[in-house]
Amino acid sequence: MRHTRRRTTTLILLSALLSGCATASTEEAFDQRISTYVGRSEVDLVSGLGVPNRSYDAPTGLRLLQYDFVSPAQGPSIVPMLGLGFGSFGSGVGIGTGLGLGFSGYGQPAVVDCSVIFELREGRVEGFSRRGSGCIAPVSA
Repeated sequence: MRHTRRRTTTLILLSALLSGCATASTEEAFDQRISTYVGRSEVDLVSGLGVPNRSYDAPTGLRLLQYDFVSPAQGPSIVPMLGLGFGSFGSGVGIGTGLGLGFSGYGQPAVVDCSVIFELREGRVEGFSRRGSGCIAPVSA
């Protein structure tokens, strides 16, 4: 009985320690990381995040760059396909049709989880806005 209680207490303490080590992801941590681009040049932004998905130049001199962050597709899938083939064997030539299963690299199309729009004026990032449930990042220690 005493040995079981000690083991239970040890497991509870170990579980609490491990859960304390787990890294949470929050919108605030995402904002903190993205805000490092505020005040920097467009070149720095594109160098850090790559080419934006969309851009817009307003007549007022404001430039908007949109980045879409997507979640990966949900693994491979097998999709039914209909095919038409041409070929030859030996001295004969033939045409055929067939029904088969094709292997697709991804099960579902990627889904945009987060969009961030950077506002630039005179080549410098002035601010940003975000939308989407995927705009989170791990909290830094």
